[in-house]
Amino acid sequence: MITAIATVTVFVEDQDRAKAFYTENLGFELINDSEMFPGAGLRWLTVAPKGCPTELTLFPMGGQWEHYREAMGKPQCFTLHCDDLMRTYRELSAKGVQFLGEPQVQDWGSFAMLVDSDGNRSFWGSGHRAALEAGDTSAAPTMVGNKEVLDD
Repeated sequence: MITAIATVTVFVEDQDRAKAFYTENLGFELINDSEMFPGAGLRWLTVAPKGCPTELTLFPMGGQWEHYREAMGKPQCFTLHCDDLMRTYRELSAKGVQFLGEPQVQDWGSFAMLVDSDGNRSFWGSGHRAALEAGDTSAAPTMVGNKEVLDD
């Protein structure tokens, strides 16, 4: 039986730069940074928010993954949940993290789009508007499917 999603891959040009961005700027924990296998010349590098079971694999672009190059610097297909999006936005902005505009509140929840060290964009969000208005920030967001929003 499948019980969880273990990793989501984000392709990067420079693993060390990406590692610093995700750990130092975003506060993610370094989960693994080791050689894929002896002599591989590749590192298995994963990070995650503290306590999160799903890890982001920061994988180097190239070789057999070259066909993903077109996806770099564009919106990625995952959303990261925040307990307080506005506070997180302010904290990360103060550290120099780039967002494409200020957080927006919609009926389905609130979101902001963050740009990482390789130009990859990811959605950051918090719960449904009614839950937010009631003070409940624990509800996970729904993934945005609006192409206009994705292409901003």
